[in-house]
Amino acid sequence: MMNISPKKLLIIRFLINPISLKTPNPNSLISSVNTSIYDPNHALYTHRCFSIGPDYNQNIGFVNTRAPKLRPTDTRNPKPYVSPKLISQLIDMVRTSKGECRSKLDLMDITLSKASICEIIRVLSFEKVPALRFFEWIRDNNPDLYRNADVCSLMVDNCGWLNDYDTMRALLKQFKHEQICLNDKAFAFLPVLDSSKNGAMESISLVIRVLGEIGGSVHSSGVYALISMLCVTDSFELAKYVMEVTEKKSSYYAILVREKCRRGCVEEACGLIKQMRAEDCEPDSKIYNYVLSSLCKVDKVTEALGLLEEMEEAGVDPDEITFEIFISYACRLGKMEFANESFDRLMHTGRRPRVSTYAAIVKGYFNAGRYEEAYAYVRDIEVKRTRVVHKMFSLLAGLHQNKGDIDAARRILDEMMEKGLKPDFLYYAKIVNVLRRVGGKDLARDLKNKFYKFRVEKEC
Repeated sequence: MMNISPKKLLIIRFLINPISLKTPNPNSLISSVNTSIYDPNHALYTHRCFSIGPDYNQNIGFVNTRAPKLRPTDTRNPKPYVSPKLISQLIDMVRTSKGECRSKLDLMDITLSKASICEIIRVLSFEKVPALRFFEWIRDNNPDLYRNADVCSLMVDNCGWLNDYDTMRALLKQFKHEQICLNDKAFAFLPVLDSSKNGAMESISLVIRVLGEIGGSVHSSGVYALISMLCVTDSFELAKYVMEVTEKKSSYYAILVREKCRRGCVEEACGLIKQMRAEDCEPDSKIYNYVLSSLCKVDKVTEALGLLEEMEEAGVDPDEITFEIFISYACRLGKMEFANESFDRLMHTGRRPRVSTYAAIVKGYFNAGRYEEAYAYVRDIEVKRTRVVHKMFSLLAGLHQNKGDIDAARRILDEMMEKGLKPDFLYYAKIVNVLRRVGGKDLARDLKNKFYKFRVEKEC
């Protein structure tokens, strides 16, 4: 696990804590560590589309061209937008200011977005440049973004790259006081990929000790994020080590099971469930659902039904997602009788089916070529006055439109609007546009007039 090439190491590290790259070439990354990455021709030049930034002036630093600050409730205007050139200049200024960048930042009079802040901290961490003064400036000028979990986690990561655990402790105490939670962006600095297992365990132990000293939201969210990061990097043994020295919780096991299922290691995921039972850490429905879904995806429905039986015998009640897994599997294969049986079992539990459950059945009938039954199913939803009826009518119209039967799609939209059901706008808009292209302008106009009545009623 630990003998990983430098090329693969950098790729995985950027997956955990990415820097926006113009040319994602690992060889160029390795050869460019000691060179400037702010030249537009350089492989690490950042290219994200940020927003309107002030023009640079060589004499005073930046010209004040900032637009008025937007109110959080004003959704009509775009978020702060910073140019890539300005991002590069900010990073270069923090790097060269040797901890005295706050006064220069104040002179800029700019507004940064969360994306631009994260980008700057990531690059500073990559270069092992302290980002604390920049972070303090964010705290004083944009307290909402200062409390953002991504921003705070990246600051912890910055301290880790610098091996500055004193600053990390001070920040974590502050985060605990303000009940800020960490995520897996906080621990990309850990050498879990390019060191021996013992070396990785020592580094992880130090982080766990720091989190334990702080406690509160920092400890609980930090341990969860640490386990998540280790599983994403395929370091499952190290993730289990974290659980050994902290606590074996269902929520921690859920991360391991989820990642094993994502990799198609269903047998190992089942083994984790058995391990949980042996340790008196009962799996919940969420954990079972991960495995049930993976089994159905590879058409091992017999094993899935057996696991469902074990789940119920263990006293874990299936939830609406559990039944949706079997319904979606059956609909994918056109086994509508099995799908309906599973749906009836779901209704018998008293749980409310999700919109996606109804949609799976409508699509199942339609994809099996059973169009009349799909229509009858939607009509049955209407008769039962189910809250999703307008969505299912809209979906059915959209399926007919995708199939090329624009007349059937139009009739369904027309029928539902006559009944006072407002179509979903995206389905409605696509069908109207297709009608116009194929020469049905009068029909399109009729649908538009009927749809417009819903807008008028809303305004009234």
